[in-house]
Amino acid sequence: MSARPAATARPPRLTPWTFVHRVAAGVLRHESMSSSAQIAYYLLFATFPCLFTLASLLAFLPVPDLMERLLAALGSIVPPAAVDLMRNSVERLVTRQRSGFFSVGLVVTVWAASNAADAIMQGLNRVHGLRENRPFWKTRGIALLMAVGAGVLMVLGLVGLWFGTHVSWWWAARGGLGPLPVQVWILARWPLVLLLLVAAIDQLYFLGPAAELRWRWVTPGAVVAVLGWVAASLGFSLYVRHFGAYNATYGSIGAVIILLTWMYLTAFFILLGAEINVVTGQGLPRTERPPRAPR
Repeated sequence: MSARPAATARPPRLTPWTFVHRVAAGVLRHESMSSSAQIAYYLLFATFPCLFTLASLLAFLPVPDLMERLLAALGSIVPPAAVDLMRNSVERLVTRQRSGFFSVGLVVTVWAASNAADAIMQGLNRVHGLRENRPFWKTRGIALLMAVGAGVLMVLGLVGLWFGTHVSWWWAARGGLGPLPVQVWILARWPLVLLLLVAAIDQLYFLGPAAELRWRWVTPGAVVAVLGWVAASLGFSLYVRHFGAYNATYGSIGAVIILLTWMYLTAFFILLGAEINVVTGQGLPRTERPPRAPR
């Protein structure tokens, strides 16, 4: 009886212990925590000019207090102290608005956000074991595309949460369906937001590294990154609200420390998801095959 050809043999399954060990070893080897700190710094630097630019743009829409509504929606995940810092910064900037500030704010926002996107790209390169071999104009163009795309998706997601709530109430009042539309929207909105976040992070995983990767609409790394980020954000927000003493420890910069820590968690889970994709073989270049688990 002939032996089964080696080419058709299925690789052994990746055991949970091996999976955890490879992911943890990859995080340490690729210095993902250091990369997360770098990304968080650039994100913090881009946040406040972005808020000012967004507030200036939303002022042209015929919706009262839209910026406040978006910050309130953002407060469902971001720690309240960080949201209060954003709100106070927007109020100070708007009350002191001068001609030309919008143009300067837009330029600074795009430049700082592209730096953050470039830092994410370099972190993804380290996770994949790649060296950046693309020309500067190409990496900067991809970083700009990622920054603008992420910003647009974030604003559309927040606006969608607020607009969908109002539409559901309007439909409930005028459609003769009672509270059903509101109940359906309350149940469906967060799964929809999570799906959009997974798709957005998968775009980062596909565009960021300096290699042509296999296209995936949904990857396990993006799912873990989104769910882990949501859980960590809610847990950190709960800790800050009930147990943290940042204001007593750091004084007036306590809110900045909270915001920076939350951004660090965001960057870390993005890189952790990329590491999971590499270990599971979902984030490899087209010419490579997933590594086999040891027998």
